Amino acid sequence: MPTPGQLTKKVAETLGVDETTAATTWRALREAEEVTKGGRGRSAAQVTARDAAKLIFAICGSSTIKDAAEFIARADTSRGHGHRVMNWAPAGDGKIESGANPLSPAWELQRLNINTITDLPTAHSALDVLEGLFLWMGNARYSTDAHEENPEPPKLMVKQFTISVSFESPAELTRFEFSVIDSDDQEYFEEQFYAPMLRAYYDGRNMTDDAIAKLRAENREVVTSDLKTVRSFSIHTLSEIGRFVAGNVG
Repeated sequence: MPTPGQLTKKVAETLGVDETTAATTWRALREAEEVTKGGRGRSAAQVTARDAAKLIFAICGSSTIKDAAEFIARADTSRGHGHRVMNWAPAGDGKIESGANPLSPAWELQRLNINTITDLPTAHSALDVLEGLFLWMGNARYSTDAHEENPEPPKLMVKQFTISVSFESPAELTRFEFSVIDSDDQEYFEEQFYAPMLRAYYDGRNMTDDAIAKLRAENREVVTSDLKTVRSFSIHTLSEIGRFVAGNVG
């Protein structure tokens, strides 16, 4: 497994951010005891999939590096607030439906064999999902072709398999989307989004100045801007970092 220095360099390269940003974010998380600690050289820490999830979560979701540790603490409390799924159906014929209990969704991911997510307890966080994806991606492979060294085809033959992860600010929503088309042109789609439990804020865009001032006097957080920022990454990052943490790539 890689060291923190190797992980920050790989994350920076994969996401397309500068190494200083990744390293400084890691330092902020380490000082808050959110990630693995260790020495240098031979005593350097060996990072985990959880460490990778926290680092990437902080880079993509926190507003500033200074706020990274508090943001990760809130992310650990996040719970599902939306669930949509379209079970396997011929391309173009499927119907997307909301989950029976969208406030505490349980993943289905039919036929995808992603047990690191489907086996999560109902009250799991967005960080748990990202960690589960990295653990799964360490050895995952879906393709329409058999591997040269193994003539047996993979369990699921696919033409298209996409996963996207997005982070929305200032609401701090995290969204995961899975979209698959198999070799028989059957489609599958599942989406869930998460919000932190410990961050309550008020939308002050249509409030009077007096109402905003009263809430702030009570130490309530009020958001008045109309600007929404969304950062996202794809299955490429999940695969690169998952395999890297698992030690499957250099």
